[in-house]
Amino acid sequence: MSQYLRKVKLTVGGLSINHGEGDQLKVGFDVSKDLASEANDATIEVWNLSEGHRNSVGREFEDVRLEAGYLGSSTGIIFVGQIRDVEHARDKADIITRITCGDGDKGLRNATSSKSFPAGTPIKDILEQIQKDLEKQGVSRGQWRFPDGFEDKKLKRPFAMCGSCQREMNMFGRSFGFYWSIQNGATELVSADGAFEQTVFLSSDTGLVNTPTITDNGVKFEALLNPEIRPNRRVQIQSQVLRMNSAEGTYRVSQVNYRGDNRAGEFVVSGHCELLQDNTVDEGIK
Repeated sequence: MSQYLRKVKLTVGGLSINHGEGDQLKVGFDVSKDLASEANDATIEVWNLSEGHRNSVGREFEDVRLEAGYLGSSTGIIFVGQIRDVEHARDKADIITRITCGDGDKGLRNATSSKSFPAGTPIKDILEQIQKDLEKQGVSRGQWRFPDGFEDKKLKRPFAMCGSCQREMNMFGRSFGFYWSIQNGATELVSADGAFEQTVFLSSDTGLVNTPTITDNGVKFEALLNPEIRPNRRVQIQSQVLRMNSAEGTYRVSQVNYRGDNRAGEFVVSGHCELLQDNTVDEGIK
């Protein structure tokens, strides 16, 4: 995999930045994601937008899409969400536009569910109803992987929900052993001890930098930016330090941070992941 010639593309509402092949504006970013149901965060900075373009950016809940990676190999989406706030600041000869964003902010703040269900209703049907209500606020459905036996779970008594979709999904997640979150504008659901099948192989030859740190139930790592490394997915890490400590293996990514810009300095993804043994996550000390 070739990892050179950085590319960062940004879309804010109807404004496209660096989508062509000509001169590229400097764009920096700091994006944090995890498995929690709270919105993932992004801070994006753009240098020297024209006055007209600066004036066109700034409405709350305006859609934002950020793509980053290396030309010809691993350019992909690292953030989709909505604007929270916009600031324009001067730094010597430069004007820097700073955009703070949240993934699924509109849905998490505004989506509500209000419906009653009789005893015997499959729990999955209730989650599908919550998803429909989230879709009204722009949150699509991503991958869902239920815990084993979940398809057979049904209400033992009548149930009525009336409140935020986030609160209702959190309640079912705690009760039935799954994590749910919004990743790049889509809900994802995975069992508390599971992961999706997509796997990225990491070694010093494929982007791993520095030395992974071993934790009580996994590792922390840093690699050259790769948008395929995301929460709920797997990484297979090969490292001499891990090998010496019998810790090489496959892990579920639980937290990631993408940071850098398209000009110079760092351009990396760092993360925290948990060991998978027999396709089951080691959830560590509780």
